[in-house]
Amino acid sequence: MSACVSQPHSPVTVSKVVVPSIEVPLTPTTAPPTLTTPPILKVTTTLQPTTYTYWLNQGQNQQRLNQYKSYLKQKNVEFIVPDFQMLRSARDWQNCNDSEYNVPPPNVWDYAIPTLQLFKTLKEQGIISANNIEVTSSYRSPFLNACAGGAKNSSHVKNSAIDFRIGPENPTPEDSYTIQQTKIALCRFWQTQGKNYNMGIGIYESGQIHIDTLGFRTWGYNHSWRTSLCGEAIP
Repeated sequence: MSACVSQPHSPVTVSKVVVPSIEVPLTPTTAPPTLTTPPILKVTTTLQPTTYTYWLNQGQNQQRLNQYKSYLKQKNVEFIVPDFQMLRSARDWQNCNDSEYNVPPPNVWDYAIPTLQLFKTLKEQGIISANNIEVTSSYRSPFLNACAGGAKNSSHVKNSAIDFRIGPENPTPEDSYTIQQTKIALCRFWQTQGKNYNMGIGIYESGQIHIDTLGFRTWGYNHSWRTSLCGEAIP
């Protein structure tokens, strides 16, 4: 399973970002800046895997996916990455005897809408693109979430979370620089606009990122806001 934990212990809702002797208001006085140079790194997993093709042709998976995407279209949202990425469950799916891909049940479809809207906004502002990120996990069934050690009230179970990796799985030094710059841009967005989206963001030492829309908060590698890059002053 990804290192991501969607509901960190004792999440802290902040009204301002605090670092030693520095305070940064979260309400911007000017329009938030975007990346001046588009990321040059590209992910490699964009082709549809054979495992996904096989899964899609089993049972009613294709029909369920069509119904889900049709519902999202009615709500004016859509996937900005290939379908197979958005349907990934969790890395521990094999250990848990579960499925690598999953269409969320209709009772949690609405939870995806604000998160997909947020995802689209991040793309429109040039912070992320389908070429420089790869979604690694989205909806998880309660069984898989529990088996993989996820939080009981995980936003993945509610279909509100998206985990993605910036850049390739094995980044070069040049990639690592761009990954860090993208993280900074994400944190800048969270500080200046995140409250409007009820945005939660987990920033990890790798290129792994978690976002959801179930609470304005941030956390880092030890699930505390104190270790999140977004808890620092972002100029």
